[in-house]
Formats: sequence, C-alpha cells, structure tokens
Amino acid sequence: MPKAFMNCVRSGGRVRRKKLSGGRYINLCFKGGKSYAGEAKKAKRK
Repeated sequence: MPKAFMNCVRSGGRVRRKKLSGGRYINLCFKGGKSYAGEAKKAKRK
C-alpha cells in the first residue's frame, strides 16, 4: 500500500471501498478534506 494511504489510516482517516470495472476495487482514505488512494485489487470470487 502507498505510504500516504497507510499514514491516513493510522491517523484515524475514514476508509471507503470503491468498485472498479472488471471485478476490481480500491480503498480510499479521507482525512482533512483530502483523499488518499490505496492499491487496486481484484475481488475474490465465491
């Protein structure tokens, strides 16, 4: 994960998951009016 994203999570930022095309998703952290993106990942199939 990107360093800025991890710092946001550690400092109590709000984490949300956004769906992307192709069954992928990305976690976003919001703190202080800014957003920090994590890595895009592929969702596991059941």
